[in-house]
Amino acid sequence: MEQLIARIGEIETKAATREQPDLLLCGTISGSKIGKCLGIPSLLVALQAHGPKTLAMFAQRLKGIKDELYSSQEAADLIILEGMPEISGGVSFGDQWENYEALQDKIYFTGPLLNESPNEMPSRETLKEKHIGAGNKTMVYVTIGGGSSLIGEQFLQLVLESLKMLPWLTGVVATGIAISPDKIKSFNPPNNVAIRGFVPGTEMIKASDVTVFHGGSSTLMTCLACGTPAVVIPSIGEQEDNAAVLAQSGAGIVLDKKTLTPQMLADAVHAIVTDPSYREQAQKLKSLGEKYGGAEVAASLAEKLVAREAVLQ
Repeated sequence: MEQLIARIGEIETKAATREQPDLLLCGTISGSKIGKCLGIPSLLVALQAHGPKTLAMFAQRLKGIKDELYSSQEAADLIILEGMPEISGGVSFGDQWENYEALQDKIYFTGPLLNESPNEMPSRETLKEKHIGAGNKTMVYVTIGGGSSLIGEQFLQLVLESLKMLPWLTGVVATGIAISPDKIKSFNPPNNVAIRGFVPGTEMIKASDVTVFHGGSSTLMTCLACGTPAVVIPSIGEQEDNAAVLAQSGAGIVLDKKTLTPQMLADAVHAIVTDPSYREQAQKLKSLGEKYGGAEVAASLAEKLVAREAVLQ
């Protein structure tokens, strides 16, 4: 790990020296330290941890380079966390960082950080018309991952069986690169299901009445930004923590992948699309995230940092 960090640092140093940017937007351990050495302001971006299992996973992965991580945080001029402190899963930020007190004045939460704002997209009905040909139909969006080893053909078959039990709704299943198109044809999906490879994820989540996913941070943040409830089927600890955000807020249902059956998934989807309280709670999370400003606030913070450094120079 140390050798990898050093190599990344070499590449970043060469690039920053060559380009001389006004700001380094960093997602690596080495980036902010390089910025400090070169006199370039840096903004470190990280995902908020949503529970103890996520912290344990990071602690294991970063074992032996804790000092490197702390020095990176201290070198950054600003630290942006994608998330909201209200959904921390009982984890205090003092627990996340031993040096939190020294950092807290430069830590900013932004809520979900998306490339495109769901608020600037067409309405749910218009998006449904675009993707399933009927703006008034109930839509379920299932994203089964982009090739993760945790995803397999057996899970896709289970999803298709569950959606077959709900013929009155329309399901869209996005497989990414997880399963080949030729293989997909052999599953004989029911008439109310369309299987696709890649789709515009944010549009699909906004359009859907419920999203089914494995608990990845990116999809979680998009559900929060869209105010869309979800059925979450996690496979690892970090996904379990993310799933708990929705379940504990009343905006989703979590199912155990090891004991999952088509009937259980069908029941969970049915519960969410027929009980308006799930969407109401999801919309509350959406409103909470919007208070933190998202990408617009993050961009404003970056601009202010650059302007401040220009004055100091």
